[in-house]
Amino acid sequence: MKSLFNVFAIILIITFVSCDNLVVKKESKTLENSKLIAQADIASKENHTATINELISYDIAFSELNKIVQASEYAMKFSGKRSYTIFAPLNGAFKKLPEGVAEKLQKGENKEELTRILNCHIIPGTINEQDIIKAINQGGGSVKLKTLGGTRLIASRKKGKIYLIDKNGNAGRLMKTDIEATNGMIHTLETVMLPKK
Repeated sequence: MKSLFNVFAIILIITFVSCDNLVVKKESKTLENSKLIAQADIASKENHTATINELISYDIAFSELNKIVQASEYAMKFSGKRSYTIFAPLNGAFKKLPEGVAEKLQKGENKEELTRILNCHIIPGTINEQDIIKAINQGGGSVKLKTLGGTRLIASRKKGKIYLIDKNGNAGRLMKTDIEATNGMIHTLETVMLPKK
């Protein structure tokens, strides 16, 4: 009887340890997924120590943008100390472009066009969401934001959301804002901004 009780006790201990390991593994996976800052509403403090280039490279929601950035001079610039504000198109934004355009931009012979498009999404210095809202309010409902390439985007607000409009009339909503990097700020965007045709 005593040996039967010992066997039963050992089975209980093994079961408890196995369940405990499952909980730890599940929790570990949750923490790992929380680092996908463009998709989740969680801005982990760990992300604040990364550069713009590292954040774009790390997050799968930026996989299309990352391919284009790595094919340009901006991979180096976004790893440096100079600060930038990036209106970063999410993967879905690139799907709105005509078929084959995103792939075409990654080719070496189209580097100039690639740079022109990337320039439409970059502002020198660090600008957060509140800075944009303040400028919109001071501008009477809209404000022109001058990008690195000289293109002017119009920023306005509708139902509490910030929208950007390029020179061609393409409009896109800022999705997640104020993603901090060591060298600037990222605001995710649902549409690719394009230079004037």
